Amino acid sequence: MFSSLLAVIGILSKIVDFGIEPIVFREFSKENDNFQIFNTALNLRFLIYFLLVAVFNFLAPLMPYTSREIIFCNILFTTIIFSMKTVNVRELLSTPFKVHLKMHYPMVLSILDNLLLLVMIFAIPFMKDGTMYFVFVYAVSNIPGFILSFYYLKRKFGFRYRPTFDRGIWLLKESFPLFGFVLLTTIFVQIDIIILSFYKGSFDTGIYSAGSRLTMPLNIIPGAIVTTVFPILIKRISDKAGSESLSNLVVKFLFFISFIIAAVFTFEAGSLVTFIFGADYSAAGMPALILFWCQVFLFFNYYTLVVLIAQNKQFYNFLYGAIQVVVNLAANFILIPRYSYTGASVAKLLASFVSFLFILIVVNKSGYRPSIGRYRVLIWAVLICSGLYLLSFMPLIPYLLLAGPLIFAVTIGSGFFNNNELIVFFRLLNREELGRVFIEKCRLG
Repeated sequence: MFSSLLAVIGILSKIVDFGIEPIVFREFSKENDNFQIFNTALNLRFLIYFLLVAVFNFLAPLMPYTSREIIFCNILFTTIIFSMKTVNVRELLSTPFKVHLKMHYPMVLSILDNLLLLVMIFAIPFMKDGTMYFVFVYAVSNIPGFILSFYYLKRKFGFRYRPTFDRGIWLLKESFPLFGFVLLTTIFVQIDIIILSFYKGSFDTGIYSAGSRLTMPLNIIPGAIVTTVFPILIKRISDKAGSESLSNLVVKFLFFISFIIAAVFTFEAGSLVTFIFGADYSAAGMPALILFWCQVFLFFNYYTLVVLIAQNKQFYNFLYGAIQVVVNLAANFILIPRYSYTGASVAKLLASFVSFLFILIVVNKSGYRPSIGRYRVLIWAVLICSGLYLLSFMPLIPYLLLAGPLIFAVTIGSGFFNNNELIVFFRLLNREELGRVFIEKCRLG
């Protein structure tokens, strides 16, 4: 029930989002000491939020919700404002930190949110209504991080909140294509849970939700990398300088991470799910495995969509989201009634792949042809999978311990990253000298 209601709130939260944050990020990257557009964006989200909550509560009695579920929804609505999990107001508050490459502040605050939640849920066995208590602490645990976000914005950047809507119409017009995109993307992420709950009930929904929860934290990886690269990309585009080599490196690195995570999980999927959630959730292994391979396509899409925003071509983002949702919905209605949670995960993989093909065509037409060294990458992938397969005959802990050295050895031995790519990567981290030392130690120079 919690997962289903959270999916509904997640979709509705994108009305508040309205696609504003990427436009603010782009404009703030050009002029990083002007908080006028930032304040306007913040006020627009607050205004849309209050209108959304008012409309929901007006219509709620006409919906097939119990009074208990309506209370849960109202509590979960507060996460749109306070929580990093909804990627909404808190995500907007992190924009100045992104531009100034100080994302460790919002990341630490996000960890604080989750640590508070972790501590609070230990009290569940002592509560008369454990579900109500969990929904409450799921929302309340985000408030300290929300307050501290404003504190650090003022301390680090001199930010002062102002109730202004200056340039609000312009911002809404610029954001509108992205509003459709973020709404469609959220439907893509959440709709399978709602459809699964309708066709198969709470048990199957719980199994699938457990598998999908394992992949949700992975979104932070492309987000962190894009946050580092985006201001540089904007500057290169403004200066009419070439950005293809930078984009190739980012795409290659995103593929490397997503493939490694999916491959490591694949050969011990059942054991890992049982280890994390317990034997009752062992059936989540297969859907989780399929969802991990979705990330290989979604990681690539994440970055290329940002490139399109940087080039002011966000209309393609909307088309991408529409294709993703249409394919996912059609596949869900066909597969879920017969294959339940496995069908839901296959539907998501199919939609991820089709939308990947679409975005590949779009960036090719715009003049960018991703090049990551396909033959070398293919050999690397085969060696990684072969090695992990052999290691999978061992118990889980030795498998995980030996997977790291195997991946490192194969990556270095196959020359997956060349010297120039490694230097550029370390340069992005402001550690170019460390990169040169690393290359020399590995005898790659």
